[in-house]
Amino acid sequence: MVRKKTDEEEGELEEREEKKDKKSKKEKYIDAEKLLDEYIEEVEIGLGLSHLKLGKDLFKEIIKEPFISAVGQVKSKPKPKTIINRLNSSKDVLMEYVAAKLVRLVELSKLTDDQLEFLVFYSGRAVVDLAPALYREVTRRGRTDLLDNLRYNWNLYGIKSPAKCPKCGFEAVMPDYSCKICGYVLSSKELKDSINLIPQLEEMVRYDAEGLKEIISSGYLYYNSAGPIPPSRFKPKEMEIYYEIVLNGQEKSLLSKVYNTHHP
Repeated sequence: MVRKKTDEEEGELEEREEKKDKKSKKEKYIDAEKLLDEYIEEVEIGLGLSHLKLGKDLFKEIIKEPFISAVGQVKSKPKPKTIINRLNSSKDVLMEYVAAKLVRLVELSKLTDDQLEFLVFYSGRAVVDLAPALYREVTRRGRTDLLDNLRYNWNLYGIKSPAKCPKCGFEAVMPDYSCKICGYVLSSKELKDSINLIPQLEEMVRYDAEGLKEIISSGYLYYNSAGPIPPSRFKPKEMEIYYEIVLNGQEKSLLSKVYNTHHP
């Protein structure tokens, strides 16, 4: 038989429920997304992004996740300056994030010049994938002043190669002699000139005569960031850019003379 609750027990239950309700109300957290709507102009100015003229909707979409993270789970409303300071504490990382988000949301051809410049400056690690498209857009607009910055980012984060492309000036020549940035395909002579190959091989007789002898007799060599390598010693490494280079008759004859002069 089920015992009925006494008036006292029911009162205690109601009291506990009331306390629970009050506790739930006290634990209500700030809605960070609504807060962004309220602070959006101050945040845009505080981050130094107002000159990009992104528009409220686009800027909100770009900055929403970092903003929510900077606000965190709080019950009291933080001041705009507090949030902005948190965002600016990792400014370079944030700007790289903004650049990556911007290029996903807006086509390169539709970016303003200021937005394109921002993207070039802060492309960061994304430059590996973005550099060819950025190069095309920058040259299409005649903004050659941005190329040095794009090359700097490529050298810092990209797939830097031993050879430099004679057309665009990027160190982005792949093993098939094609430039990853502008698409130009180097001739064998252009590649050799780019890496200053023959003078390097002539110098090789002083420190590795046997290696030079092997290169001359085999008629080809491998070349990576460490310099010329005889075929028998070459061991390719993952993610390494190297070239297989064939010597012509004139080059072999010249190098044979150099070798014989030092080893008659």
